[in-house]
Amino acid sequence: MELRPLDFGGIFERAIALYIRNFAAFVGLVVAPLAPVAVVQCFTLVIEQPRLDATMELLQHPERFRTEQVPTLFTSPATVAVLIAAALFGYYMLAFAVAAVGAGVANRYDGRPATFRASYAAALRRWPAIVTIVGAAILALIGAYVAAIAVVAILVAITATLAASLFSAVTVVAVGFMIVAIAFALLVILVTGACAVDAVVIEDCHAAAALRRTLARLLNRREFGRALLCALAVAVIASLCFAVVDSAAYVGLSRWPAAYIALDTLARGLVVPFLAAVLAIYYFDVRVRHDGLDLDAAAPLVAAAGDPVYAPTAYLSGEERALIKRFLERRESLSPARRRTIAAQLATPPRTRVPEELRALDDESLLERL
Repeated sequence: MELRPLDFGGIFERAIALYIRNFAAFVGLVVAPLAPVAVVQCFTLVIEQPRLDATMELLQHPERFRTEQVPTLFTSPATVAVLIAAALFGYYMLAFAVAAVGAGVANRYDGRPATFRASYAAALRRWPAIVTIVGAAILALIGAYVAAIAVVAILVAITATLAASLFSAVTVVAVGFMIVAIAFALLVILVTGACAVDAVVIEDCHAAAALRRTLARLLNRREFGRALLCALAVAVIASLCFAVVDSAAYVGLSRWPAAYIALDTLARGLVVPFLAAVLAIYYFDVRVRHDGLDLDAAAPLVAAAGDPVYAPTAYLSGEERALIKRFLERRESLSPARRRTIAAQLATPPRTRVPEELRALDDESLLERL
């Protein structure tokens, strides 16, 4: 597939095309790790369903706290440990599914099939880095929750002490702030974690290098807004799809945990591959914009769609002219290091062909003259 900068419409259009053409492969990549998650969820629900029901009933009627015994869900360390372990297992399996889909998308970009074996070989080869990135994301999320709750608690406590008449209004504003702050943190962690996982698998690097590259690519004025919009679009699609499943559970499937888990797994198996493909294509788009991935002179010289067809000159082939034109148009959006590297790559071959007075020019000046 062609490497070029895409707008959001182009990202989703390419994701839809990839999803349809590789439907069975992508769904298989996601269902494989989600199947054991479904078994764990079903086991957890069957074992803990009575306590979960009692807890939900008590939360819906808090006045009963004075007269009824607190469910063991709140008091049993073993129960809490089981729930936390099940949640962590689900997060890690989902991360490996995203990594495998990212590897499959990379294979399709290179013109190779997105096979199950090749995709998971790429993901499992870097399993320590994936585990590290997911752990860092979980810690960041916990930190965001703690920080938001602490800010709200401080504001409420100060208001209660100094201005009791404003207590209700300040509490509403503080809770609203907490919700917005946590939502913002979730979006940042989602897009950063997904791009870092894709970087680990596709660029074959360690967790620290993947996180460093991802943060450099996303946390800048040109890209941060696009990253949030991409994360928001993915989150909205996922929320709407899974809300349908949860609605079915409230209607009646809550009585049959196995049926609810089966429906939830089916929905995830259909939706997660598409969303993982969207995030992988966005990852490639960020690399194109930030790193000039499509301008790498070491790659085959292929004209982009819409590029004019240039005739060769005494010093450049037509393909070299098109590539240099693309670089000169987009160099301001590249990171300084990549800009220097690509300019050197593009200038080295023709430098041996030009007259002596042009060889003394720096790389970008030479490209401009050519």
